[in-house]
Amino acid sequence: MFINKDDNNRKPPFDGQVFLTTASDSVEADIIESKLAEAQIPVYKKYREPGAYLNLVLGNTTMGIDLFVPEESIEEANSILESASDVSDEEILEDPSFKDDSIKTKNEELLNNLSNKAKLIGVVFIVAVIVLIILYALKL
Repeated sequence: MFINKDDNNRKPPFDGQVFLTTASDSVEADIIESKLAEAQIPVYKKYREPGAYLNLVLGNTTMGIDLFVPEESIEEANSILESASDVSDEEILEDPSFKDDSIKTKNEELLNNLSNKAKLIGVVFIVAVIVLIILYALKL
């Protein structure tokens, strides 16, 4: 009569799809999805519990995301995931893109720009609060 939550977690959202893996958060799910997209394997994400709402509101979810792929692609998808798990952090950091100064400079410029925008928003907020306090004081 009642559906067990654990049984429903890995139930495919559509016919013809099978469970691949559970990503711990949205970032991991996006990485897996991009790896599989290179091989033209479509991925369907099924958020657990209120995970979809958390992803909308907070930009990430830690509730887990079940990933499903078409039945005919499951073996290829598993082999792609296994090959990716053999890469160590040291190998990733040895990639020349991590040593590219132009990327580092561009990222620093973007962070400075973001910092300036955050400061501007803070100043506007403080000014708005001061104006509201003055308006409230004048009404008394």
